[in-house]
Amino acid sequence: MNEDSYLVILGVIVVILFIALIFLTYKVFDLQHKVADGNTLKRHTEKIVQTKTEKINEHQKEHIISEPQKNTIRDVNLTEGISDINESMKQYTMKYHLDSATLASMDGFSIASSHADSEQEAANLTARYRENTITEIGDTHIIPLEYMGEHILIIISTTQRITKERSEMMTRDGRAILSHWL
Repeated sequence: MNEDSYLVILGVIVVILFIALIFLTYKVFDLQHKVADGNTLKRHTEKIVQTKTEKINEHQKEHIISEPQKNTIRDVNLTEGISDINESMKQYTMKYHLDSATLASMDGFSIASSHADSEQEAANLTARYRENTITEIGDTHIIPLEYMGEHILIIISTTQRITKERSEMMTRDGRAILSHWL
């Protein structure tokens, strides 16, 4: 009977330990959910604060008399302190808020560009320009200029409208880049 009582006591201890394990597991999961809910509450509170701040900022912006957006940044230097002609073209795109800009010869060769894959673009667009004198294809604009007796094309990509005044400024700056580097 001694052996049977030991087995019963051992069985009761195992059951108690098993119940304790289940209880601890429940507490751990409950604690994890509370921590996660606390973070969610914290994130939700941060979103509310951000939303209120954004609304206040928008309200303040409505009261400020807005200036018309400028199409150019006038104080961008296109040649001084620049390492090469391609860097000048990157400055050119920054000055006029363009997606890209390329100087191309009428033969279809890229002279300089703000982006790396300009050779194919220059070849395709100069061919189209020579055939039909097309100056606008979707968001791509072609501005012809003459430099030292050569016909050069400025190929730009932008969603903005190119006014005559802006086109003249871009032509002048294109000539300045060419005269500095070539």
